[in-house]
Amino acid sequence: MEMRTGIAKCAENTPNTSVKPARKGRESSVTMSEGQKFQAEGYGDMVISKLQALRRNTELCDFKVSADGRVFEVHKALLAATSDYFRVMFGGVMAESKQDTVDLKGVTADGLQHIIEFIYSGEMALTLDNLTEIINTASHLQVSFALDVCSNYIKSLMTFDNAEDFLHIADTYSLDKVTAHWESMIQDKFYEFSQSQAFLKMDGEALSRHLSQNTLRTTSEYQLFMCLDKWFRAAPQRIASDAPRCLRHIRFALMSEAELAVVCENDAVQRCPGGIGQQLVAKGYRYHADCKKGHPVIDEACEVRATGPSLILVHHGTSYMPFQVIAYNHSAALFYSLFSDVNGSRDCRVASIDNFAYVCRIVDFGGGTLMSSLFRFDPRHLVGQELRPMRHLRLEFALVSHAGRLYAFGGSTEQFAILDSVESYNVQTNFWEELLPLPTPTHSLAGLSVGNKIYLSGGVSGQDRQTTNTFVSFDPTAQTYQALPGMLYARRLHDMVHVRDRVFVLGGIPKPGVPLYGQIPIESFDLTTSQWTMLSSTLSGRSIGHYSNFEGQILALGHEHHTATEDEIWTFDPELDDWCKYAKAPQRTSLNSAMCIQLFVNFNDDKISKKFLREK
Repeated sequence: MEMRTGIAKCAENTPNTSVKPARKGRESSVTMSEGQKFQAEGYGDMVISKLQALRRNTELCDFKVSADGRVFEVHKALLAATSDYFRVMFGGVMAESKQDTVDLKGVTADGLQHIIEFIYSGEMALTLDNLTEIINTASHLQVSFALDVCSNYIKSLMTFDNAEDFLHIADTYSLDKVTAHWESMIQDKFYEFSQSQAFLKMDGEALSRHLSQNTLRTTSEYQLFMCLDKWFRAAPQRIASDAPRCLRHIRFALMSEAELAVVCENDAVQRCPGGIGQQLVAKGYRYHADCKKGHPVIDEACEVRATGPSLILVHHGTSYMPFQVIAYNHSAALFYSLFSDVNGSRDCRVASIDNFAYVCRIVDFGGGTLMSSLFRFDPRHLVGQELRPMRHLRLEFALVSHAGRLYAFGGSTEQFAILDSVESYNVQTNFWEELLPLPTPTHSLAGLSVGNKIYLSGGVSGQDRQTTNTFVSFDPTAQTYQALPGMLYARRLHDMVHVRDRVFVLGGIPKPGVPLYGQIPIESFDLTTSQWTMLSSTLSGRSIGHYSNFEGQILALGHEHHTATEDEIWTFDPELDDWCKYAKAPQRTSLNSAMCIQLFVNFNDDKISKKFLREK
C-alpha cells in the first residue's frame, strides 16, 4: 500500500496549466502580489524515494535505533515527521534527545524493521503472521499512517465468522476504524450477521443499540423481529433481562396486521417482563387502526429505517398516464414506483406531514364532474387513503404544510371566480376549518413555510385579474398578514424554496407584456435584510411543485433550465448561481406534470426493492 506525502498533483504539462477563475460571487483568495501557486507533479514521491536511497547507502544518517540487538541507521527529521513518539523524543528534554542512538524496549526487531521501511516508502508487506507485531510497533512509536494501513488490511479480511480475533486486536490497540467497520458491517448486512455465531454471542446492550439505528438495513421489520427471536431462542434466559430494551426498538407499526398477528403469539413477546412486549405489539395494531380513522400518533416505532429523506415525485395523472407516486434512490440512481391509480386529476398540490404525502387534488370522474379530494399516501406500507376533502373546490391554489396542519390559500372555482378564502386541515381530527381570508382574492400563487410564518407570493389578483408581485407573510397563530417588499418581477404558477436565510422564487409565468423572451429570473429574498436579489433565469412556464431544497441544493423537475429536457432533474446551487444535471427519469417520463416533496423511504424493504422502474 502506497503512502502519499499530501502534495497534490498539478497539471501534467505545467506551461499549459490554466488558472481557474474565482467562483461567481466570491473574491479570489490570491492577490496580485502573492501570485498564482503551482505544484510540481510527483514532488512528494520523489523526496521519499531520495530519502530511501540515502538510507540504503547510509548517507547523511544522523541517528540509530535498535531492538533485540539489531541496529538501523535513520534520519532524525523523517522519524520526527512521521512518528509522534520520536518527535517528542527529539524535541524534548529526554536524555535520548542528546544522544545519537536509542534502544527500544517492548518491540521486536522485525516489527521495527517493517515500520522503518514503511516510514521510508509508505508501503509494508502484511500477513496474518506479522500483523500483531507490526501493529504493536506502530502503536508504540505512534506512527498513525502505519496503523491506518494495518486497519485497512484487517477490514479487507474481516468476516462475521473470523471477526472475534480481529476485534480483540482492535480493542487492544484502539483501532477505532476497525471497530467502526465492524459496526457498519452489522448495520449493512444484518440478516447475514444473524446467521453467524457472533450474532448469537452478542450481548443485549450491543444488540439493542443496533436495533435502534435507522442505518440498519433490513428487508422488513418482521424479518428483523424473527432474527431477534432466534437470538432469544439461543439463550431463553435473555428474555427476562433483555426483551424489554430489545423489543422497544422493533418498529411494530411497520409490520402488516397479518405479521402482527403472528408476532403477538411469539414466546418472547408473551414472556416479556411487565407485559411490555404485548403493549408494543398493541401499539403496532393501533397504528393501523388510527390510519383508518385519521392520522396516527407518530413516534420512534413508526419511523422508516432510512438515513435521510428521498425525492418523491407525484404525477397528478393525465389521459395517458395514471396518478403515480415515484421515489428516487440517490445512492443507487434508481426510480421506484410506490403507488399508482387510474384517477387522474385536473389540478393537484402536494405537501408532507409526519412522513405522509398529502395530495389535494381535483379529480375528474367523467362527464365533466369535478370533485375535491384529499388523498394521503403512506410510504411505510405503500397504501393510499381518501380523507375529508377541502370545503371549497379550488383550482390553482397554494397548499402549505405548517406545524402539523395543511393550509390552502385562494385559488379559483370551476366557473373561474377568484377566491380569497383560506382553509386549514387538522390531520389529527380530519377536519377543515375556515381561517382569515387573504387580503386580496388570488389564484396561481405560491406558498412556503419558514419558521413560524407562511410566506405567499405572486399569483393573479381578483381585483384586476393581473399577475402580481406581492409578497406577504401569514402568522397562523395570530391570524394576521404582513405585507413585505414585493418581488422584482410579477409572476404566477411559480414555486418557492427556503435555503438557509433566503427564500428563492423560481419559475412561473411573468406578467403579459414584460419582454423576458420566454425566460424569467430567479429571485431571492433575504429574511434578515428584507432585500431582493435577482439571479440567473429559467424558462418561463408552469412551475408549481417543480422545486425542492435537497441538501442545500435546489432540485428542479423537467424543462425548467434552458438545456434540461422534460425527463430530467437538475440542481441549482444558490451560492454559485449555477446549474448541473442530477438525474434522468426512466422510460422518457415527462416531469412537467409532476410535483416533488421529500419522504423517508426504505429502499431495502421487500415491498419496494422490486418496484424499480426499468428502461423500456
